[in-house]
Amino acid sequence: MANKKTDHIEETEVKKVEEPKEELISIMIPLIPGEDPEETVIINGYVTKIKKGETVHVKKNVAEVLENKYQQQKLAEKNRQKFKNQVQEL
Repeated sequence: MANKKTDHIEETEVKKVEEPKEELISIMIPLIPGEDPEETVIINGYVTKIKKGETVHVKKNVAEVLENKYQQQKLAEKNRQKFKNQVQEL
């Protein structure tokens, strides 16, 4: 005689944890002809696509990432010009 094995599956209630509402920041990234019309920011796997040329509201951490990006680009351009001037003096 065959023994019947019954699997007992316990149902548990899954509660969605409400994330605290984050502060939204208004930003506008200029649309420059020839560049991609969207800016993509990925933070911890969360993707935010921002349309350039329009004022949009983004989470504070997205605005901070963009601010850091543009500060680094500005610094890199300044250093590139400095290096170029040093090379020309030689």
